[in-house]
Amino acid sequence: MAEGYRKYPGSLFKVKLLTRDWMVLGSGHQIVEDIRKATVDQLSFSEAASESLGSKYLISRYYDGPNKIPYHFDVVRNSLTRSFSGRFTDIQDEIQASATDNFPQSEGRNERYLRILKDSVPRRAMAANLIQLVPVVLKPIVGKMISPFSRPIEELDQLIGPMIRERLQQEETLGPTWQDRPKDLISWLLDIAPEEKRNVGDILFRLLSLNFVSVHTSATVLTNAMFDLAENLHYLTPLREEVEEMVGSYGWTKEAMNRMRKLDSFLKESGRLRGIGSTSMSRKVLKDVSLSEGTVLPAGCLVSVVAGGMHYDPELYNNPQKFDGFRFLNLRQTEEGGELKYQMVSLDHKYLLFGHGRSACPGRFFAVNEMKAIFAHIILNYDIKFPDGVTSHPEGRWFATSYTPSPSARLMIRKRR
Repeated sequence: MAEGYRKYPGSLFKVKLLTRDWMVLGSGHQIVEDIRKATVDQLSFSEAASESLGSKYLISRYYDGPNKIPYHFDVVRNSLTRSFSGRFTDIQDEIQASATDNFPQSEGRNERYLRILKDSVPRRAMAANLIQLVPVVLKPIVGKMISPFSRPIEELDQLIGPMIRERLQQEETLGPTWQDRPKDLISWLLDIAPEEKRNVGDILFRLLSLNFVSVHTSATVLTNAMFDLAENLHYLTPLREEVEEMVGSYGWTKEAMNRMRKLDSFLKESGRLRGIGSTSMSRKVLKDVSLSEGTVLPAGCLVSVVAGGMHYDPELYNNPQKFDGFRFLNLRQTEEGGELKYQMVSLDHKYLLFGHGRSACPGRFFAVNEMKAIFAHIILNYDIKFPDGVTSHPEGRWFATSYTPSPSARLMIRKRR
């Protein structure tokens, strides 16, 4: 991909992947714009995601169908995002409990529930990778054999299935707006679930799906940010001072998170350098599409943008190989319109961690504030460093275009004195 990016700047090329025959790749502002502006009946994000995750075969029972956006995405885009400010106390309480549980290990909350959610993430990723290696004719059979959701759904049914059944019964008896109805993810899912999806199994599947897409991305970015901080400890004092100032003035609130510009820049820079993969804006071509530079994308192919190449392009970023934790802070302060343009949640053709256009990550507003709150809590309450002999960011692992931080890397973490 790096070679193709250099040879065909601002254009298209294709590569042979282990997991599929070919992938068409593009780069440059105009290619990004062409993909961003395409209609969903031309270029489909949901079909590309479904294909890369093997959804049709691994979760056939809950599969939403061709070119259909899962309804739980709307919950993230609307109800969950709007609720952030009002639920920040709950979120901060959970962050504190999680930090206590993991730095060091201690007895947590509902350990069985947390274990189910934690274990389901790598299983889902592993199953998605495995199904890509299976011949098409065997995918339906193998998909059922390695489905990552059957067991966790059964386990979750024992824990929260009764709650969902009670909620369904109350809505049937009292209506959807009954007094004291909880404002939580279960209620939000029930608000927009199609009638045929209003059942315990489907709601549990949506909970697991949202857990996967949120934990996988956020954990990757935060882990990389921790490694970046350990490698560049001179950022710790200014970051800590900013957190102390904003929390002291505004408390643990969304307003405080919004004002942590140094922290925002640090996380965004970490996401630029490593992200979650080498590509972004993946789309399945549903019918022939002509791009501005004249190329016709044939129906049936998969097209993506080389995000990694753009994030390391010296034409787009000054000294792109170097980690500059305050790169985006400086751009916010010096470039006209930069205050909005260079926030981590903002979409831009040259920063593609969250994609671009109408199919950009719907949960990025919640995720960024959540990551900032977690990172701020760690910075404020803990000291971190690499073990003796380790001085640089550990190399991660790649599978096709997907990246994960090193699972064997170590950090030394202690309660701040």
